[in-house]
Amino acid sequence: MAQAVAGPARRVLLALGSVLIVVLAAEILLAWLAPQIHQLPHVWEFDQTLGWRHRAGASGRLRTPEFDVPYQIDDAGRRIRRAATVPTSKAPSNSVDPAAWADGIHEAIPGIQPDALEPPHDKHLRISLYGDSFAEGWGVEAEQSLAGQLETTLRDRQVSATVLNYGTAGYGTDQELLLYSSTGRSQDSDIVLVLFYGNDLWNNSSRQAIGVERGDKPFFSIGRDGLLRLEGVPVRRHPTWDRRLAFSLVGSSHLASLVAASLRPAEIPVAQQAAYYAGLYGADSSSMRTPQWELTCRLLKRFHDTVTAEGERCVVIYAPSVLQVEPEAWASRRMLYGLDDEYDLMKPNQTLAAWATEADVPFLDLTPAFLQKQQGGTRLFYDDSHWRRAGHHLAAVETAAFLDSMNWLH
Repeated sequence: MAQAVAGPARRVLLALGSVLIVVLAAEILLAWLAPQIHQLPHVWEFDQTLGWRHRAGASGRLRTPEFDVPYQIDDAGRRIRRAATVPTSKAPSNSVDPAAWADGIHEAIPGIQPDALEPPHDKHLRISLYGDSFAEGWGVEAEQSLAGQLETTLRDRQVSATVLNYGTAGYGTDQELLLYSSTGRSQDSDIVLVLFYGNDLWNNSSRQAIGVERGDKPFFSIGRDGLLRLEGVPVRRHPTWDRRLAFSLVGSSHLASLVAASLRPAEIPVAQQAAYYAGLYGADSSSMRTPQWELTCRLLKRFHDTVTAEGERCVVIYAPSVLQVEPEAWASRRMLYGLDDEYDLMKPNQTLAAWATEADVPFLDLTPAFLQKQQGGTRLFYDDSHWRRAGHHLAAVETAAFLDSMNWLH
């Protein structure tokens, strides 16, 4: 009887051992030939007003086949160097009153025009940066990010400044505006930088996020009365927030990361890719007057007016996509999704430039500088489309020059 049982048990053990050997071999081969690890730092947490935000005091590492960088978040939810501390002028508020937005309050903020502001004090500038993963510094260390290199660039120009990095992966303009309203307004910044990236157009019109976090998010709509209205708050807590540890463990294995990536739904469903790129780059001029563009421009104007009403200066900065800068990247994308329509890759930045001129909002388009640098042979983007250190450096140099041209530095 014992021998009868031992036979099947032995076969099960042999099968399990064989599977284990195959898995280990696959893990070793992937690590050697095609690394797959994608491990996110546990630095984001659910927030019922913003959808998610940085965890105060959190740290970790962002690991992909292209980079492995540390993350450190300060007590105010900003990304910093691991040894850095940034003084806070006032205690921040962690809430936004949805009713204030829903009732259209502040819709027509008179604001203060940039040229009517008192010059920033000569001793030390406080600059705050808002944006998504590009502002956060995805793929580079904090000192190599736009915020870190802008601070260094200004120091080289004999300008004493602190650049506070409020960039948060996955955010759209709507969440950035809410973050500023709940936290940033208390920081007494001299200058506020709003970094705009193309997919913000879709983030702003979506009830769910694309990017690093894909749960529910707050969103704005334009009511029949023409006023912006905040909706989707309090934000529903998505079950994935309670499975972060499991995701982290999966991300530490090459094989598990490969399987997870194959099962994970695309940020933008394949069926919607054509509409996504038509909205951003479609050559048809009517696509410049879509509800998505109208909402986005209204949000940017609200952001600008809210900032200037606090006596601070505000500039919108356009962050170019790799598709706009590297021809081979766009050719590959067109082939991948069968994009056969006519496209104008300069449409998003030109649309924003025209809006900024009409709305009298200071605007910096980084696209020309990126095109010139790329044509000189400098690699500015990772394969995952985020900026390399050189991209952040170029953005910092261009931003410093723009601020100087506006006479905002002295």
